[in-house]
Amino acid sequence: MKQSRPTLRAQQLTKTFGNDTVLSAIDLDLAPGEWLGILGESGSGKSTLLRILGRFLDAEQGDVFFKGQLLKPVAGELMPGHEGIRLIHQEFELFPNQTVEENIAYSLRFYEPDYRAEKVAELLETTALKSVKDRKAKLLSGGEKQRTAIAKAIAELPDVLLLDEPFAHLDNHNRRVLADAIERLRKREKMACIFVTHEAADALAWSDRIAVLRDGQIIQIGTPQEVYNNPVNAYVAELTGDINWIAGDHDKQQFYIRPEKIKPTRNPDKSRWVGNVEAVRFHGNHWEIRCVKGKEHLSFYRNKPDLAIGQEVHLTYASKDLKSI
Repeated sequence: MKQSRPTLRAQQLTKTFGNDTVLSAIDLDLAPGEWLGILGESGSGKSTLLRILGRFLDAEQGDVFFKGQLLKPVAGELMPGHEGIRLIHQEFELFPNQTVEENIAYSLRFYEPDYRAEKVAELLETTALKSVKDRKAKLLSGGEKQRTAIAKAIAELPDVLLLDEPFAHLDNHNRRVLADAIERLRKREKMACIFVTHEAADALAWSDRIAVLRDGQIIQIGTPQEVYNNPVNAYVAELTGDINWIAGDHDKQQFYIRPEKIKPTRNPDKSRWVGNVEAVRFHGNHWEIRCVKGKEHLSFYRNKPDLAIGQEVHLTYASKDLKSI
């Protein structure tokens, strides 16, 4: 089967600021309609990569292709940016004294009034902003500003949407509202998107693929399931979720395992680790049980708090779930 041409492609992007190399030989492909999450800690180069892909910043080396066409250097353009690519900064760039409706309508100012009104109403519905459509942007909450910026960016439907930390600084309610709006966009608009985040849960939930960025280099790329279940190293394992360390049979040999892969057992023949419950922590939809044996600690999850502190527990797990470093 013939594969579709990438909507956006980066080849060997390298960026430095002074003596610091922020990005090093970055290769990325974004397929039509794909959502690619860039996961990395602060300072890993995520936002710089978005600015280069959005055509607001040039790399010292490497190229960016849009639908197979090599894009010109930003320095040679009168205006930064690209008409087929929309970048939403963390600052949102809204008109503070205009209403939500006016901000969105501004992106459609060159269209017929009837079409503009219809499209604005549709975007207000999609992004759950109808109730605040007459509120000035400067009076909006962080989540409302984020959704207004998204609605404004996709008013003229771009081929690629770039989101810089879309869930940052949002409370749980606004995170859920924004997540619902993004889900509707994915189903309705079919646009491709790259979003950067330092939160593994967001990358795992919203990505078709995840690229893990560390110190300006992509160290793993794959589906959320591939990255979570088969991390290339301990760094990716710890970045994407909780892990336990288990000593091997030889000196300095260590393995790690996810807490959800560990289960208590009443059968001593199946026991692979015996310790005592040290702490029971409530996490909303599960309890974390932390156990101790000498200097070793293991945590696993339960759907009910049926183990008491100090209680001896026998734990079991499959050998295939142990990952070596």
